[in-house]
Amino acid sequence: MKSAALDRLETLLRARQLDGTLTAAALKRLAAARTVSTGVPALDRLLDGGWRRGDLSEIVGGRSSGRTSVLVATLAAATARGEIVGLVDACDRFDPIGAAAAGVDLARVLWVRGPQILVEAARPSVVQSAVERALRALDLFVRAGGFAVAALDLADVPPRFVKALPFTTWMRLGHANEGRDTVCLLVGDAPMGRSPGGVSVRLTATSHWTGASPQSRRLEGLDVCPLVLSPRSNGPRHDASVPGLTDLGPRTIGLR
Repeated sequence: MKSAALDRLETLLRARQLDGTLTAAALKRLAAARTVSTGVPALDRLLDGGWRRGDLSEIVGGRSSGRTSVLVATLAAATARGEIVGLVDACDRFDPIGAAAAGVDLARVLWVRGPQILVEAARPSVVQSAVERALRALDLFVRAGGFAVAALDLADVPPRFVKALPFTTWMRLGHANEGRDTVCLLVGDAPMGRSPGGVSVRLTATSHWTGASPQSRRLEGLDVCPLVLSPRSNGPRHDASVPGLTDLGPRTIGLR
């Protein structure tokens, strides 16, 4: 999945008969500089290195699908490199203690917390207002620059509230991030609006339980299967499973 910019560079070099000056290894390093690792090696392989900078991508899946773990792994990988990340937490579901245990350097995270609301019981106007304010905060992150990752967590927000947004919302956000060094990342229950160059990673999970009785029944782990949809590839890419991911809800995040 080479970028259009890299394709243009190779074309120009060949036209000027300078293509021999760049080795395959050099081109690979150039492409790698434009990606941010997901923090999950199996997923990085599917994405040819990770999330592309300057694009709007998304992580989509239901509760306990691994979506939060992938987000946290991405933040951990970026902060481990000494980069700054921004997280807009629309409904105050982020667990900083769990994230720190998973390797996130919280000193390098700008966390914008939304109202602490129970989405299922809240008035629709309250939920919609929280979503709109979160989007404004994400837009400020993108336009400010300096963030390796600018993420918006809309997980557990019913898709109807996201669909109620103007259809130009994602186009404007993708355009604002175009050409920047920031990965703009959306997390939610259902597809939202990745940019033309971005990817959509849809996660499903199979749970494994222990215990013979209801009283002793415990969730042992999850096998997460990602489906990657990208206009830069010839079709969907998928992996049988991404072992080691657990996403047990908004307050328990971890990598086993």
